[in-house]
Amino acid sequence: MTTPVCRNRSSPGHFERSARLSCVAASSPLLLILLLLGALLAVLLLWLCELPPRLFWGALPLVFVYVAWEKCRLGRMAGRLSTRERRWYWRERGGEEREFRFCGELVLWRWLLVINGRDRQGRRLRLVLARDALHADDWRRLQVALRYSR
Repeated sequence: MTTPVCRNRSSPGHFERSARLSCVAASSPLLLILLLLGALLAVLLLWLCELPPRLFWGALPLVFVYVAWEKCRLGRMAGRLSTRERRWYWRERGGEEREFRFCGELVLWRWLLVINGRDRQGRRLRLVLARDALHADDWRRLQVALRYSR
């Protein structure tokens, strides 16, 4: 399910409680396997296209550079996602905590979450979390919190 930005600004007649959430996200083996499978398919496609050897061997480093870059990005998806007083925070492993607000769409699938946001300095934040990156209870609580946070 993809949820667009909520346009409903109606305020309830009572004070709402703010749930506190803290989820530790590890690196996802599933996303790494999917990345390597995509790289294998890209190399296979280059092979099956019967490119001249010079083009084939010239394109292979591009595939490997892309895989290395994406693997580094997947490594940055490990950290702690938390909420306090209706505010969302992300802390990368070994980094500082960044408050962010949601921007754009939010992807909520059974096995995948994609959170788009911006921090207070305006830097873009994109979190791609697979189900195997979080504990099962944290996964369920995070999906509920994200579903009702907008």
